[in-house]
Amino acid sequence: MVIRSGASPLIPAITAAAIVTVTSYYLWKRVKSSVTGVVTVAELNVYPVKSCSELTLDTATPTPRGFEGDRIAQIIDKNGKYCTPRDKDKTKLFHVQVEIWGDALLFKSRHVADGEPFELDVKKTKTTPKSAEVLMVPDNITLQDYGDEVAAWFEKATGIPGCRLTGIGSDFDRSSQVNADQGEAIPSDDGRAPVSLADEAPYLLTNLASLADLNKRLKANGKAPVDMRRFRPNIVIRGLKPWEEDTLKRIRINHVEFWVWQRCGRCGMTTIDRDTLERGPEPLATLSTFRERAKGMRNFGMHLIPVEDGIADGATITVDDEVEILEYDEERRKEWLQLFG
Repeated sequence: MVIRSGASPLIPAITAAAIVTVTSYYLWKRVKSSVTGVVTVAELNVYPVKSCSELTLDTATPTPRGFEGDRIAQIIDKNGKYCTPRDKDKTKLFHVQVEIWGDALLFKSRHVADGEPFELDVKKTKTTPKSAEVLMVPDNITLQDYGDEVAAWFEKATGIPGCRLTGIGSDFDRSSQVNADQGEAIPSDDGRAPVSLADEAPYLLTNLASLADLNKRLKANGKAPVDMRRFRPNIVIRGLKPWEEDTLKRIRINHVEFWVWQRCGRCGMTTIDRDTLERGPEPLATLSTFRERAKGMRNFGMHLIPVEDGIADGATITVDDEVEILEYDEERRKEWLQLFG
């Protein structure tokens, strides 16, 4: 992976599926013709420490449970509970910046009084097992605690008393989480798909055109626009119409094949301004007017799961790579055509 800003190296034409019926074929033509040009990757992000700031990349290395370096650690409080900016006293997590330098993580925050960053050598630091609560996981799991020094730095950066930095160990094993309110099963033979500490799935894809449409609606109502940081995607794409990402079922990016699985229902984290940390009703209020499905899911973005054996050896994904559309989801496509087509 390469940091877009040019810092040191980091650690480790559209096709459609076969159409069975004439009716399906003509529906497919309507969707395919909506693509204004080649669909490409516009932005890549990882979030090394869950709930902290994004690290924007030029190139990312995919694995079955997410990009290398994505959601490999999280902050827990003194009781072992995950820390999230959903709680008003924990929003400073968003201002913790994380860089990856070889085997080290470099942490920075504007809220540390002396301004000193903290460098953690992940391989050399002695860790101890720690029982921790992870969001979307029913029972506590064992993570690795990185010690008192980095914990003290994070307490200064976040203001969370007694917090600890914990991370994934070599024996970490967790499956993607089905959101019962979305009603979309994991597309694998055994109904499982590995995932890091991300909430539900190893990858999240969003569409620049959908953000532009949302901001157009916000502006029409006298509201301020929002940026893509509100939605914490791994892969941002360009070249589709607004909300057309809903229609995708299977895609390929530079020898990496994904199922476009579950729609991403958005929560209160999207209502926090990433710079000021102020909260408001948007963009959830506006999403509720046209993106709310049954059971209250207000969707923005799609969860991705790599197809089994779908990651070629040595494969990477780079900004400007082409996104090949291999298959559309018939039901979601019909819904999109009715609402936006």
